[in-house]
Parts: sequence; C-alpha cells; structure tokens
Amino acid sequence: MNDAHVPLAERMRPKRMEDMVGQTHLLGPKGALTRLTAGGRLPSMVLWGPPGTGKTTLARILALATGHEFLEFSGAGGSAAELKKFLVEHREQPLFRSVPPVLFLDEIHRFNRAQQDILLPPLERGEAILVGATTENPAFYLNPALRSRCQLLNLRPLAPAAILQVLERAWAREQPGAAQPPELFHWLSQWAGGDLRTALTGLETWLNLEPGQRDLAGLKEALGGRIMYDRADGHYDLASAFQKSLRGSDPDAALYYLSRMIRGGEDPRFIARRLLVCAAEDVGNADPQAFLLAEAASRAAEQIGWPEARIPLAQAVLYVANAPKSNATVVAIDAALAAPDAAIPDSLADAHTSTSRAAGKGEGYFYSHLDYGRPQAFLPVSLQAQAFYQPIRPQERNWKDRQEPDPAALGELWTAWTGANPAGGELPVDLWAGELGCSREALARGLGRLAGGAWRVERRLVAEPNT
Repeated sequence: MNDAHVPLAERMRPKRMEDMVGQTHLLGPKGALTRLTAGGRLPSMVLWGPPGTGKTTLARILALATGHEFLEFSGAGGSAAELKKFLVEHREQPLFRSVPPVLFLDEIHRFNRAQQDILLPPLERGEAILVGATTENPAFYLNPALRSRCQLLNLRPLAPAAILQVLERAWAREQPGAAQPPELFHWLSQWAGGDLRTALTGLETWLNLEPGQRDLAGLKEALGGRIMYDRADGHYDLASAFQKSLRGSDPDAALYYLSRMIRGGEDPRFIARRLLVCAAEDVGNADPQAFLLAEAASRAAEQIGWPEARIPLAQAVLYVANAPKSNATVVAIDAALAAPDAAIPDSLADAHTSTSRAAGKGEGYFYSHLDYGRPQAFLPVSLQAQAFYQPIRPQERNWKDRQEPDPAALGELWTAWTGANPAGGELPVDLWAGELGCSREALARGLGRLAGGAWRVERRLVAEPNT
C-alpha cells in the first residue's frame, strides 16, 4: 500500500519502547510496567485510559520486545462467537504450543461479563497472554475472574509537551527541511486534550489544506464540528470544572459545563458517571434522593442517547447542584478503611453450628428486635472508642436524633451538675452529647424529662447586635 494513504497517526506509531512518549509512571525506570517485565516475562494485563494515549502501540511493542506473536481482535466489530472461533482456530497452530502469543483484545469492555468467560480457559492453560485495551474503568466492565488474572495498568492523557515532541517528529518526517510552525504546534498540543492521535490528525488536516489556507483560522474551519469541544480546555478539565461546580452548589456553572460536554459530543455515560460520583461523594445522606435521581438519569441517558439525554441529565444536574452538601460518607468510609484489622467479638461471630457455639461463638449477643433501645457494642474492643461516621448536616444529624441518651448515664451527669450548680447555669450540652453518643436535640429531650417541675430548662435562640 502507498504509504501516503496510511493516516499520519499510523505512520508515526512507534516501533520501539524508547520512542514512546509520556506514561513515565509505567515506562520510567521505576515504572510499574518496567518492573513487571524486568525478568523478560510478559503477564496478562489490561491497559485502560483515554483514546490516543498509546494502548495499542504499547501492546504491540511489548509483544515484540518479549518475543511473542501478536494477534489482534477488536471488541468493536467482533462478536463473542467470533472471538471463540478465533481462539479455537489459533490454538492448533505450533505457535500456541511453544511460545504463547499475545492476544490483544481492543475495546474489551464491549464484551459483557459472561462473554469474557471465553477468555478464561486459554489463560488458565497458558495458551495465550491477554493484553486488553479499554477506555472504561475495568472495575466496572470486567468480571472479577478476568480481573484477578490481569494486571490493571492505567494510561494517562499525554501532557502537551509530550504531544509537541511527536508533532515535531512528524513534521521532520513529512516536511524535511521546512521551518516548523510553532503557533500551530502549540495550539494542537493544547487542543488535543491529551490525545496524541487527535493532534496528529489535526496536523495531517493542516498539511492537506491548500497552501493559501494553511493558517490556524483555516485549520479551525476545516476541523468543523470537532472544534466545538474546545479541546484546549482539555477533556478532563471540563469534567473537573463540571464536578467542582456541582460540589460548590452553582447550578448555572454546572449547566454551562454540561452544555460544553454535550456540544462536544461527549459520551452521555461519562457525564452520568461524574454526576453519580458527585451525588454520592458530595451530597451523600444530606439528601439521599440526589443519588437516586442521578442513577435514574444515568439509565435514561444510556437508553435514549443524544439529543434527548440532555433533559434527564440537566434535571439531575440541577437537583445535585442545589442539594445540601456533605462529604461525611466518603470521610467515614475512608476512616474505616484506614482502621487496623481487629478481632471480631465472639458475640457477633457465626454461631449456627454446635461446634461454633461450643467454642463460645455468639455468646452474649442480644437480638436487637427484642429491645431497640438496649445498648450493645458491635465494634471490636480495640476500636470501640472510635467513631467513623461524623454527621455534618442537620439532615444527617436527624438520624442521631432518634438515638436517645442512656437514662441512667444522663441521670448521673444531671445529678452531679445540679449538685455543683445549685443556682443553675449553662449546661455543657456538647460535652454530654459527645459522652452519651446522642444529638443535642435528643439530649434536650432527656434533660426536659429529668428536670421535671424542679428546674426550668430553657432552649433559646439569642440574637445580639454586632459591636
């Protein structure tokens, strides 16, 4: 084939690892991939990251560098049945019986989890090394059995400096001896948003223009609708601005960045995922309805697509932006994840067998439905003083309002305080609420019952002028 008919991005595809740009977290001296392949052995892996970051190129170079044949199959155009046939046909080749080939499965997320099971037998028998590529998070799209057999390596969007480096190489190849256009290179490296293929396609478009139209304005016009995405801001910069506007309760800004992503042809599933994350992380139980609405909008967007998907997405965006915010949920789970492992109390251990019961399992456990108010310790002994969940908003604290303080413990505090303060005074409400594990509201109700007619307990909202 005439080389001129091959796209510039394909002609510029590196053949050696040293020609790769970016991804130093994987390919640098201490990179994850450098360590994994240090012994000359190539493990099965899934490369995931945005388009144009070098997933296919890296897979080919790894196969060549480790002496494995490269077999390519795409999840975009091939069905599960075709993949199974592909594997059966190649299994009988001598190649499979000597050095296992690299099976490169592009867009592996296109296969559902049941279809992915087709890959497990060849991996188990050592007949092939899987290198998958996907733009989606493997945690959501790959079944656990396949994930457990693969290293998951994340490729990041390329920095403008790395893209600029390749643009200069491409110019030297396509226009040897000609002066470089620095303004064009700078704009393309920013506009590409970390996607090297997009930058090279932009350069190729520019080279194919008539000489009189080879300027930045002419290129923008030639690129047409794609320029609407304004990739100079970056794919992930727009998504970040969108999520931060939601977190900051600015519905107008959130809608604006939503519109920018819509006009740019962004995948509605990507927008919906960001919305779901914000509803869980930044709203949480301050308004649980926010997550439910975001999840419903996500399903609707996937079913109806553009342009109608803009309506349920906008509805959910407005709700999440206006909802009260709290990060108590994410703080709580992170605190729990950071806690050390501790022995589960015997009272909570499984006691459904006689052997377990003879060993003391389940002893001391009280069935909570018999008395909802009866206190019982559930955390391991070493962690019982720790509170992971710290409600922030009144909507969350309302849960604790249902937790009444222990009457005996509150009675002891009240008796000691009234004995020390016969003339009355300000009660240490926050201190007592902390000690008794209840809210101020619940504590006030308990104090009202204790005071009876002998004491007057006031709950006042006082306003004073600023001085």
